[in-house]
Amino acid sequence: MTSFKDEPLLFGDQGQLLGVMTRPTGRPPADVACLMYNFGVTHRVGPRRIQVKLARLLAQQGVPALRFDLSGVGDSKAPGASMSFEEQALGDIKLAIDQIEARFGIRRIIVVGLCSGAIHGFQAALRDPRIVGLLAFDGHRFTSHRAKLERKLRRFLKFPVAQIRHWTERLLGTDRPPDGDLLRTGVLATVMTPDRLKREMESLVARGVSLYLVYSGTLQSRDRDKDQLHALRGSAILDQLRYEFMPNLDHSFTEVAGQDFFLDAVCGWVREIQGRETEPSAGASPVAPRLAASQAANSQVTQRPQALAA
Repeated sequence: MTSFKDEPLLFGDQGQLLGVMTRPTGRPPADVACLMYNFGVTHRVGPRRIQVKLARLLAQQGVPALRFDLSGVGDSKAPGASMSFEEQALGDIKLAIDQIEARFGIRRIIVVGLCSGAIHGFQAALRDPRIVGLLAFDGHRFTSHRAKLERKLRRFLKFPVAQIRHWTERLLGTDRPPDGDLLRTGVLATVMTPDRLKREMESLVARGVSLYLVYSGTLQSRDRDKDQLHALRGSAILDQLRYEFMPNLDHSFTEVAGQDFFLDAVCGWVREIQGRETEPSAGASPVAPRLAASQAANSQVTQRPQALAA
């Protein structure tokens, strides 16, 4: 059975970025590699070590995977240059892709972006033609008013005292952060609109990038016809990418069963990209939307090595 090896490494202009390369042993690497980084300010291992588990499973199917900390997060040094966190993150991602190419000669990269990492992943994919696949977990969402009201109602019924206090403070204006709060950076965040997201996804799909949008059941308990992107309903782009709502998976990957479903689904998606041509032509059709996702994922569970469950 193909195994794997974890190798810590420092890279970047000043060796400021720390990561772990998980590579296959016992077989040559595939012509595609995977890149993962921070989930918000969470260490590169990801919540519940989900990125460690994914990297090792991918290595077992021949795909090298690099997990690393962005500048100033986890074990990577704080940046010396004065730039926004978004620009710094995109620069770090490019350095990580350069590192994969230098070590393996691989120019086909799959980015797995969890939460805030999904936002960085979209922008990185638009800039770097070496990115051929992008998984966005709980990334951009534009739900319906009904879905938003349902969420507020569920939260109120579950935490009535806390919600009453929260809305009272909002109405009185006492929930504002104090002056000098560290969360105030003075840098305006990039505003994403449904039209902009649609254009960006169309651009990526036209280039042959496989997009996989995954949403957990944390914010919404159910999904009605791709309700997480309700504002884009009717757009042809939604039929040209993978969209999957996983109600039994929470945002922090708490339940083992949810982790297993996610890992099996992602490994299957990566396996399909492995089978694609090395150099897709311009305007190539993306991977068709996955049908019967539950059956496909469950059929792969028996192939998952038990040794990696920890």
